[in-house]
Amino acid sequence: MISPTSLEILDAFEAGEALSISSASALIEETSSGTNERINHLADVERKAAVGDEVTYIVNANVNFTNVCYTDCKYCGFYRRPNDPDAYTHDDDVLREKFARARDFGVTEICMQGGLNPAISLDRYEEVLRLAQEEIPGVHMHAYSPAEIDHIQRKTRLPLEVILKRLKEAGLGSIPGTAAEILVERVKSMISPRRIPVERWCEIIRAAHSVGIPTTSTIMYGHIESAADVAEHMGILRSIQAETDDEEKGRFTEFVPLPFIPYDNTMGPEFGINKVADLDYIFRIHAVARLFLKDSIKNIQVAWPKIGIGAAKQALSLGVNDMGGTLLEENITRESGGEYGQALTVGQFREAIATAGRTPVQRSTTYERIPEDDPRYRPPRPGDDEMLGEKSTGGEKLISL
Repeated sequence: MISPTSLEILDAFEAGEALSISSASALIEETSSGTNERINHLADVERKAAVGDEVTYIVNANVNFTNVCYTDCKYCGFYRRPNDPDAYTHDDDVLREKFARARDFGVTEICMQGGLNPAISLDRYEEVLRLAQEEIPGVHMHAYSPAEIDHIQRKTRLPLEVILKRLKEAGLGSIPGTAAEILVERVKSMISPRRIPVERWCEIIRAAHSVGIPTTSTIMYGHIESAADVAEHMGILRSIQAETDDEEKGRFTEFVPLPFIPYDNTMGPEFGINKVADLDYIFRIHAVARLFLKDSIKNIQVAWPKIGIGAAKQALSLGVNDMGGTLLEENITRESGGEYGQALTVGQFREAIATAGRTPVQRSTTYERIPEDDPRYRPPRPGDDEMLGEKSTGGEKLISL
């Protein structure tokens, strides 16, 4: 049987046929400039049909409460072993200071992840959630990746649903869909052999959704994966999302493609990767995701700390409708050699979106619009640049002297 060409795949898509996994793989592999222009155009058309011309962003802060971890993921430059001189596990005083800074900045979300530290108990995970709520009443806690949930269950041996309900009662609002990397066991076993396997990641995501905790979804690409691996990964996400349309249940709120940063970790040298993926490939992943996830996951986010604000703006014409968050203190990408700073101001977000010809809109974690007359709306303020200091480069590449 002869496989359909990319043009035939796109013709069928325009006629209303959903992309298959094999068709998505073929489009990701496509190198013809003319065909890619059509992919990008269709992605932009689908973006407009799904979400219109508004581009969203969130006013949030990253808080990493520990960098101690035992999984030794090859792609990670963030983790430290317990006895490393720069290993840390923050106490209440440090966390209160970080939460207070986030409160003063006007965040609606704390994004909180850390290493898998054997010394941290379920009780402590709950305490940190409550501590954040004490400092920032009403803040949405987007926290604890599936790897961290797995770590908690290994320590407690409690059922997943019990753990997730306890965390939800303590203030957990949603879960980052990280620790997925590529949902293909052959690849995961090569790049993170001690990380949770594919089936376990899916089990935890499904369990979270079943108790009403929404999650994001991600993919880490631009390393040793094939186009077929990327398509298989997206197929798993689409399948999970199709399992419920009940608004009382949790679902994926967004899809975030994350290009691998190869500089300050062991994976880059081991596999001979010395640069971030080409922008053509990065853009194609986003555009094909928009087509493949049509009627499934309507929000496609671009990761500005990975590729910079200029490239992120270009992605807005290729199916992307969300620019992510202000972050305040992004450490995980930075520790692997990220070059575009750790934070953006609200003004920088709004200017970038407006100059790309789109309408900037502040959102909540679950994509509720936050209009200017909402008490949660956070306008640009004089002095934002000074507050963020050297952590903010406006999403432009850092210059090393």
